[in-house]
Amino acid sequence: MAKKLLIELPYLGNLAYYNILTKFDTILLEKHAFLQKSSYRNRCDIAGVNGKLTLSVPVVGGKDKKQYYKETKISYEHPWLKDHWNSLSAAYRRSPYFEFYEDKFEEVYHKKYPYLYELNFAFFELIMKLLKLNKKVEFTESYKKEYNEDVADFRSYFLPKKNQEIGIYYTQVFEDRNGFINNLSIVDLLFNEGPNATNLIEGI
Repeated sequence: MAKKLLIELPYLGNLAYYNILTKFDTILLEKHAFLQKSSYRNRCDIAGVNGKLTLSVPVVGGKDKKQYYKETKISYEHPWLKDHWNSLSAAYRRSPYFEFYEDKFEEVYHKKYPYLYELNFAFFELIMKLLKLNKKVEFTESYKKEYNEDVADFRSYFLPKKNQEIGIYYTQVFEDRNGFINNLSIVDLLFNEGPNATNLIEGI
């Protein structure tokens, strides 16, 4: 069995992403690949009042520009930080645990990280801490197309177009209105389930 998980770093990754992290002791984060179009590297899905809502982080040059992920700069031409935080607040203000985590997430949204990778890693560290997932985290030193059998390569495995299902159910804020929405950002689970989120993620 592979000893390490090789995977990209998304923006507020979904449940399937964090579930796979629980299967390995060492996480190797890909830092040197090109920024992939239509990926979760700069987007996430949450449960809004009218159903699934996608939040996208704008990048300098646009997502169609070929550039390395680690060198991709965030655009602050529009007030997306405020927009994203307002969307999260509107979506989860009524959830059981939003008030317990609110300050921690808001603190990240009050910073203007120059690079997308830095923003995503700040959220990654916060979420891993809240989930109490104690993993050894490493970073790739260069891009390699293939790795040996000791590394499980899950780069570009979790993509929006795949619409992956995951066997986990919990009560969502607007479920009575929109039905249950599968495999949203991990924040949906955290805000609704609090400390129990870890048990649900690890139990799949």
